[in-house]
Amino acid sequence: MKSLILAASAAALVAVAPAIAQNAAAPAKGKPARAERTETRADVQSRVAAHFTKLDANRDGFVTQAETDALIAQRQAKRADRQAKRAERRDPAKMFDRFDTNKDGKVTLAEAEALRAARNARVAAKTGKPVQGNAGAMNGLFTRVDANKDGTITKAEFAAAPRPERRGMRPGGGKGGHGQMLGMADVNKDGRVTVAEAQQAALSRFDRLDLNRDGKLTPEERRQARQQMRAQRTKG
Repeated sequence: MKSLILAASAAALVAVAPAIAQNAAAPAKGKPARAERTETRADVQSRVAAHFTKLDANRDGFVTQAETDALIAQRQAKRADRQAKRAERRDPAKMFDRFDTNKDGKVTLAEAEALRAARNARVAAKTGKPVQGNAGAMNGLFTRVDANKDGTITKAEFAAAPRPERRGMRPGGGKGGHGQMLGMADVNKDGRVTVAEAQQAALSRFDRLDLNRDGKLTPEERRQARQQMRAQRTKG
């Protein structure tokens, strides 16, 4: 039972084995997400070792329940902080204040477009890629939020607008996601997991997904695995 709890709580090793569900994590600087890359067994072992090092807080070569609990608590705290910041960004009053750059209590189309352009410029500078967008999209959104059609948006109009309209106007935005929980195998049932055990569990999953047994896991093999899982759930 203890080993099962340890396996279930090892969230920090969520990425140690090839994902068979869609990987929603944002790729770094244009690098394709792992689900879209070909991965070898050596890649898996290296990644497991790196994640294991993060989990093994006291560096004794074992991951214990206490260590996984501590990391889970840390992650939950960070998640709560992100959620609080998202909620603040979505507050209509605060969103309006960001658009109202001259603080006159009204937002013009020029202010909205300038803020969106500034945000796109920051994203482009960070990623090295221009932000693609519909030049007329902001105009259409602005017109729909401008209830009395006087060419300006008041705080009351902004707050009364449907959430999709406010979301479309906001200068920020992005996609989120989540990884799937992958189990760790406490092979010798001692309540601790070694890096070798973690690698063994990850490679076992890798081998099941490596359909042609060539030591490489391709995007196509991942897609086939997803299709098989969906078919099994449908039958069940």
